[in-house]
Amino acid sequence: MPAVLNTNVASLWASKNLLGAQAKMADSVERLSSGLRINRARDDAAGLGIANALTSQINSANQGIRNMNDGISMVQTAEASITAASDMGQRILTLATQGANSTLGLDERKAIQAEMAKLLTAIDSIGGRTKFSGNPLLDVGLSETPTTTKYSLQISRETTDKVNLTNDAFRNIGFGADAVNESVVFNLPSNLTDGQSITLGGLTVEADGGTATVANVIAAFVAGVSAANNPLTDITVTGTRGAWTFTSSAAGTLTATSTVAGSNETDLAAPTFVGGILATQTSYVQGGADSDGQASALKITVDDLDTLLTAGTDLTGITSKFNDIQTAALAYVVALGTQRSTLGAYQNQIEYTVSNVTELSGNLAAARSRVQDTDYAAETANLTKGQILQQAATAMLAQANQMPNVILTLLK
Repeated sequence: MPAVLNTNVASLWASKNLLGAQAKMADSVERLSSGLRINRARDDAAGLGIANALTSQINSANQGIRNMNDGISMVQTAEASITAASDMGQRILTLATQGANSTLGLDERKAIQAEMAKLLTAIDSIGGRTKFSGNPLLDVGLSETPTTTKYSLQISRETTDKVNLTNDAFRNIGFGADAVNESVVFNLPSNLTDGQSITLGGLTVEADGGTATVANVIAAFVAGVSAANNPLTDITVTGTRGAWTFTSSAAGTLTATSTVAGSNETDLAAPTFVGGILATQTSYVQGGADSDGQASALKITVDDLDTLLTAGTDLTGITSKFNDIQTAALAYVVALGTQRSTLGAYQNQIEYTVSNVTELSGNLAAARSRVQDTDYAAETANLTKGQILQQAATAMLAQANQMPNVILTLLK
């Protein structure tokens, strides 16, 4: 190597290596102080992309866990209200069993009916106050499809990853304004002869000029034909059907169905017969299998009892009506139990999902850690190596800076 003065090549290389050692040591210090192996994109561009993708998945999973925990709280709120309504339904059932005992007098039975009416009022008010974050939880009415989703719990960043809670779990447990319609089935055993008539729900069908067959009488109620447009032989139809429609499902039967929410059998009025024609009531249908339908049926039956108790003359009918309330109260309690079971099933589903997503989040965090977190064992070794290289490079730079001094020897 030539002895030159203007360019100290050894010093340049020593300086370069010192700068490299210092840069590596600075990286080690940064990683050890931040806890991250990747502090900026240049550290590991590909690793940074992977870590960011994992971070977004972890963040959405953690938020999903919080969402589902909120869902559990919401379901528990709804279930608690149903439990309270069920307790009151059980009390009504007990009272109805007591009232069906003929040893009780009229006043005692009135007191029982009054308590049942107050319990029903309390049941109906539960739905209005049962809310979560301002959202009503027990407001699904009869007209709404049970399988329609009412609430969705978002689980992760995937838009379709949800737990869907359907209407059947959030039925209105009271009667409210959405009381169930009723239907009454009558059996018409014989034809009508001239002058005989049947009046039902405001509609009168009369035999006029001959014998009106049972089939034609039923057809007249179903069609609701007018005098001006009556294709039926020997039949005159007058009046209006009012709030009732009529259908026939079997020969000799006529079903009257209310079109007004909350109607009861007294709204239909007892059939009026002229001429000794008899018709028997074969069934009385109230409500569906859901809580709201059964609550409506129970309310209507208790109201019917109040009417009978006010009259106070039909003691046998009063006892029978208490039996009807027993049946309605039992059906209501069963419907509440079914709804509560649905909520319990949802809670189990959500809790298992929380467990799964929690494990998923933990595994994703572990994967991200391997990509971006500092390995302190390896990094402290790198720091020690860097410190030694820095000291060695500094010493060698000092030596290299002294090398041109040999030129002075040549100049002496």
